[in-house]
Amino acid sequence: MSVADIEARTQQVYEDAALIQVQSYIIDITGLIEDFLGRSYATTEPPAAVRAIACREVMRYVNTDPGIATDRLGELSTGYAHQGAIEVLSDATESALRRYRNRRGIGSIQLVSRFIPDPVEDTGSTP
Repeated sequence: MSVADIEARTQQVYEDAALIQVQSYIIDITGLIEDFLGRSYATTEPPAAVRAIACREVMRYVNTDPGIATDRLGELSTGYAHQGAIEVLSDATESALRRYRNRRGIGSIQLVSRFIPDPVEDTGSTP
């Protein structure tokens, strides 16, 4: 993901302070997504869906103040998400990324093998 990806999606050109802000958000979102997924895309290209989700998350950060969940104008009320954490992935982003998550340690094993014959049942009588 690059600034050009964000510019293409927002139809804006970022310069000076805004450019630095977008670059910082790209680094932050990339790290948060890699941490959430349990894998790094440093040497491989991420799936197109992951790239699109990451771009949407960067655009969300550009358009809102990170960490703010609700903002009411009447009586000036602001609600902070995630105990005031500055940068976290949105619930929608985490939900969309779950299918790409690395599930280390989660799985199943087959306890029955077709190569091992079924045990003979004990009928209670001896021959």
